[in-house]
Amino acid sequence: KDCRSIVLPHNAPGYRHVYHLYVIETKNPSLRDDLLNFLIKRGIDAKTHYSIAIHKQEGFPWGKPFRIAGSLANAEKNAASCVSLPMFPELTAEEVDETIAAVKEWDAKHS
Repeated sequence: KDCRSIVLPHNAPGYRHVYHLYVIETKNPSLRDDLLNFLIKRGIDAKTHYSIAIHKQEGFPWGKPFRIAGSLANAEKNAASCVSLPMFPELTAEEVDETIAAVKEWDAKHS
């Protein structure tokens, strides 16, 4: 909350998220790797998932006829800007607080 350089997950009205991943997004995709490395250096097991847009993955469209109509800029931006924060049942409240503090620290340096 209250971050200027990061977009947090949100639920559309009438929907609930299952949060199998907790993914935040840097507003500037060129800062994604900086955030990722910042968190890793602090011992936070942050990762990137789906970091290659689907239409750029090897083998796409997996043997089926497919035609792309229009820009896929949103898919490319999303793939370049997302960071998955730790999310698992054994995660302690202290670890959650450490992750939040680290994300806020990084954000303060990039806002």
